[in-house]
Amino acid sequence: MSDRDWERLGAATGALSVLLFIVGFAIIPTPPDVDASAIEIHAYYADEQGGIQASMVLLTGALFFFIWFLGSLRSALRAAEGGTGRVSSIAFAGALFTLITLIAGAAFRPDETTAEVTSAINDLAVVSGAPALAGLTALFAASAKVGLRHGAFPSSIGLLLVLAALAQPFAVGAMLTDSGVFAGDGVLGLFLPIAAFAVAILATSGALVQRAGRLGPE
Repeated sequence: MSDRDWERLGAATGALSVLLFIVGFAIIPTPPDVDASAIEIHAYYADEQGGIQASMVLLTGALFFFIWFLGSLRSALRAAEGGTGRVSSIAFAGALFTLITLIAGAAFRPDETTAEVTSAINDLAVVSGAPALAGLTALFAASAKVGLRHGAFPSSIGLLLVLAALAQPFAVGAMLTDSGVFAGDGVLGLFLPIAAFAVAILATSGALVQRAGRLGPE
């Protein structure tokens, strides 16, 4: 395979990661409400271990391809920005912060823990998503700046990245309330940031694939 082919494949891993994220989250057994009792949460993890583990396998694969995509994204941003690549580094650092913050394990052995411990782990996983999205805000905002100012992407992609950056802070509501649209399972607290993430990564991945097809030797 040529260098251009490898560059295209690297850019396409963004779309593949989104696909795995969607399937991984889709097969998670329906969880209890965020304000459910400790007993209900404990019973959920005890009864649905198989489905949760299958989901985690797919989400692990999604994280692998997302990390690979970040390498392609950083390369494109750095090449377009030039100079010291300060803003490109901010975008990459924001993504890494998100990945580190989201490493919160599910309780795969709830039969060996109390209901209170299982509930605490669940709460940590829900709440950790909010600060993790601060990293995504930095990723999208910095990528948008390089895209709009230095032409790393078409202007339409840059504007989409701006909207994705603006959508991420809504997840902060998960730390402030356990019910309503801003909660960890609410329309604005969960679904808007995730949908914005998925659309932005898909569009950016597609733009990088096209860019790889136009630039560089065979």
